[in-house]
Order: sequence, then structure tokens, then C-alpha cells
Amino acid sequence: MTGKENLQDQIVRKDRSSALVVLPVYNEEKALRQSVKTLTSFLSDYDRYNWKIVIADNNSQDSTGEIGRELEKENPIVQYLHIPRKGRGIALRTAWEQTDCDFVSYMDIDLSTGLDALIRAVDLLNKGADIVVGNRLDKTSNVKRCLKREFVSRSYNLVIKTALGTHFQDAHCGFKTGRREVVQKILPYIEDNEWFFDTEFLFYGEKLGHGIVEIPVTWVEDQDTKAKIFKDAYDDLRGLYRLRFHNNLDKPGEKT
Repeated sequence: MTGKENLQDQIVRKDRSSALVVLPVYNEEKALRQSVKTLTSFLSDYDRYNWKIVIADNNSQDSTGEIGRELEKENPIVQYLHIPRKGRGIALRTAWEQTDCDFVSYMDIDLSTGLDALIRAVDLLNKGADIVVGNRLDKTSNVKRCLKREFVSRSYNLVIKTALGTHFQDAHCGFKTGRREVVQKILPYIEDNEWFFDTEFLFYGEKLGHGIVEIPVTWVEDQDTKAKIFKDAYDDLRGLYRLRFHNNLDKPGEKT
């Protein structure tokens, strides 16, 4: 490639919208390298966006950090970000606050959500949607998970709609995207920095008047998940009580 062709390629790339994919991780030394390899290989076929992947390590105690730094050196679109505090929410908050990409998203490191959903979501954002998320409860979604988790998920989402008067269907799907300016407007309202972060994100997004588009997904349960059903359910119920009676809708910008 000549210098002129290289310059033209750089100009074209600057004209493209940019999209951030955050992979929140905690002690994921077994899954990290293969998942990042799978994701980067997939994204290489969709060059209409400038992609950036951030490995948001929320204080792992294994070799996740070492692997993340190696991946950062190996691929220019990969960045390793260490957050000295445990919690998926704080990992997402930190990465989303710092970015200047046009669109932001996150996927669980097990890539349970089919990667085609990422392209469909970013395309919708590029057409003007505010927030696009996965909906495993859609009748056209292809979901494989145990009956117990299916029951808990459907029950939880019913409780959310009843208690908070919301309209979104699937709060816990580990795949969410949004326009950067919309997401960064919502973040100051959110208090939780762990698993309930997702529910708060959708709650405040809807209550602040942003449209939430839910898309069907292919989703396969990770048998090695770190989620703890009963503890997470207890934390979720506490969070729902707080959102119902002590939310921050009248306190814009106070929470960080």
C-alpha cells in the first residue's frame, strides 16, 4: 500500500462511527483469551464501524490482568483497563464514562449472547435509537438455559414491571448498548455498582424519556457462571425497593 492509499484509508476510517464493546471481567483467566479472539475475529468482518474492545478488569486476583495486557499488545483495537474494585457495575461505569466512542455496549465474557446481536444493535443506534438491549424473553429468541433460571428470570422481570411501572422485558440479559451521550447522561443517576446496575440503567433510561429497543437474541447459558441466584435475587429486591421509594429522578447529577 502506498502512502497516499494509507492516508485515504485513514480519512475513510475517521468518517466511520466508532463503537465500544466492554467486556467486564473478574477472575476470567480461563475464558478471556479465547473470548477476545472470537470477538475480534468476528468484528473484522464488519468494518463499517471503528471498533474498540475494552477489557474492564474489576480487580481480578488471578492472571486475568496479565492476559489482558498481553491481548492489548497483540491487537490495536483492544485496551486493558484495571479497576481496583470488584463489581460489574463499576467496571461498566468506568469504561463508559471514559470513552469518546459514538456507541457503547457490553457483553458478558462468556459471549452467551450471539454476536450477530451486536451488529444489529449498533446498526439501530446508528439510525438514531437511544438504547438497544437483548431480550431473551422475546418469542423469537433462541434461548438455552435451565428451567430454574428461566423461572427466576421471568418472575424477576414481572416483579420489576409491577413494582416500577416499567415497560422493558428483560433487565438481566448480559448485552446492552446505547448512544454515548445518552448513556453518559444516565450514569450519574445509578447507585449500584454490581449486578443491579443493569436494572437501574434501564429504569433511569426509560424514566428519563429515552427509547429502549429490545431485540431477540440467541443466548446459551454459561454453566460456569459466577451469578448466585438467591443472593442476586435478594440484592435485586433491595434495589427495587430503593428505586420504588428512594430513586434519584429528582436529584439529577448528584450521584457518581
